Amino acid sequence: MLHMLIPVQRQGPALMIHQLVYYSRNTVPGGDRAMLTNMREILSVSQRNNSRDGITGFLIFDKTHFVQILEGDRAKVTETYTRIARDSRHSAAAIINVRDVEARLFPNWTMGGAMRTPEVQEVYLQHGFGGPLEPSRLKSEQIIRLALDLQAFEVSRRQGQRLAS
Repeated sequence: MLHMLIPVQRQGPALMIHQLVYYSRNTVPGGDRAMLTNMREILSVSQRNNSRDGITGFLIFDKTHFVQILEGDRAKVTETYTRIARDSRHSAAAIINVRDVEARLFPNWTMGGAMRTPEVQEVYLQHGFGGPLEPSRLKSEQIIRLALDLQAFEVSRRQGQRLAS
């Protein structure tokens, strides 16, 4: 899993948060190792850009698809999605849901990410995803629940590593 916990600065009174959930076809070149290297680079750049723009969220990906939740200011979320949809590493980008919510679901993640690996397969199975993800058949709530559980899995894993140190 590729994650970095980077706090997001909050300013002023609470405002509605714009949330966008989308999927796209993964066109990142290369085999598993090259894809992992490319994904680390993508997450690193995303975290810098998102920290600057006040965007939080979570990226779920495998060899075939990206499924992502973006949260933040409406204009910044729209700008970020437009940039992603134009990126050559994505094709066939499609928005699943857009809504305003009272609070961020991923407030401390400028971009958490989880590649589907055997390590996290149990989390997918708990959500009924035994086979490949078919994002066009998913509802945003299913994706959000999966992302929250993947985030919890990663936090728990990190805490276990700290305790073992």
